[in-house]
Amino acid sequence: VYLYPKPTTTGDWNEAGFGDSRKAFLDQSILDLQVTLESYGSRLYVLRNLEAVDLIQIALDHNAEAIIGGVEMAYNETLDQKNIKAEGKSSGIFVKFLEERTLFNEQQLPFVLQKLPEVFTKFRKLVEKNSTVLPTIPAATLSSLDSSTITLPYEKIKLTALTKDDRSAVPFEGGERQGLKEVAYYFKQTGHILKYKETRNELLGRDYSSKFSPFLALGCISVRQVYEDLKQFEQEFESNESTYWLFFELLWREYFQWVALKHGKDLFLPQGLRPDKPITEGFNQKAFERWKNGTTTDEFVNSNMRELSETGFMSNRGRQNVASYLIHDMGIDWRAGAAHFENQLIDYDPASNYGNWLYLAGKGNDPRPFRKFDTVFQANRYDPEKTFTSTWS
Repeated sequence: VYLYPKPTTTGDWNEAGFGDSRKAFLDQSILDLQVTLESYGSRLYVLRNLEAVDLIQIALDHNAEAIIGGVEMAYNETLDQKNIKAEGKSSGIFVKFLEERTLFNEQQLPFVLQKLPEVFTKFRKLVEKNSTVLPTIPAATLSSLDSSTITLPYEKIKLTALTKDDRSAVPFEGGERQGLKEVAYYFKQTGHILKYKETRNELLGRDYSSKFSPFLALGCISVRQVYEDLKQFEQEFESNESTYWLFFELLWREYFQWVALKHGKDLFLPQGLRPDKPITEGFNQKAFERWKNGTTTDEFVNSNMRELSETGFMSNRGRQNVASYLIHDMGIDWRAGAAHFENQLIDYDPASNYGNWLYLAGKGNDPRPFRKFDTVFQANRYDPEKTFTSTWS
């Protein structure tokens, strides 16, 4: 059973819901899983407009004994899971959520969760020294699964035709099968991983970074599988600063998962993790629309925002610049930008998205008191020939 997510339609920022690219990638990923399960004689039932706790009644209606799922880390999702457990206990349904989103299980961390360091470098050094990534579990060999007794409506996902932009850095569809192909492509087929540290700040093309994030965000592939494939590549071919740097980025992702679990609702509040800091940002709808539509006075920012609008993706360098510009140059509440990213990004992950926005706003886990990007300097450094801005002009 898969509960189709509800888009953010907050009235505060006038966000209208999922962008076309995010919805398309999500639907492609769901359909891929449906096809895989059908090959085993099973089905993935996609249910819409339900609350998470409704799973208990569905289980009771089908005489199910247990509900098994994956542990979530962000506040709303963890609240849903607590409610499911509580309702399950009172209804006689066994509920278990398995840790599968992270490299490490919570018990493997070299500290209790409430002692999680508030600075990434301290976290990284501790886990690199004291924690070991658990091996993946081989997929079970299953005989046909009987779904004849299930009375839920079966909706086979229908894909909406979406014209791919030739300029896109993510010219692929969602799903486990494509995700595994991308891992093989970036590691063994091309060896692009060996130059990752040198290319990671580029802005154009498929190969400047791994592009694993959309598949990791939706659970199409496992972060532990990526880690295992990375280690296998290092053993069979080469280990260098770039292969380590990809692991470094996996740890960066990891860190924000645990930050989200530790801080809960605070991750989504105006002051974030810094309640002592005054709220200085405001909100101007017209200015926000200019930022979203790529019609500000900054062409580098505009080009990145147009790429996001057309493809649902943006480089890491671009994300830092457009976030800094919205917060520090336009004076707009960081949560507005985070909500827009939530609806647009094909690799949206609540912990990574809101954690990184807080970081840029100076209200998260950044040891620096203030982090503002000079977008003109950044454009001259990372797009000196204006290749990127002319591509997305």
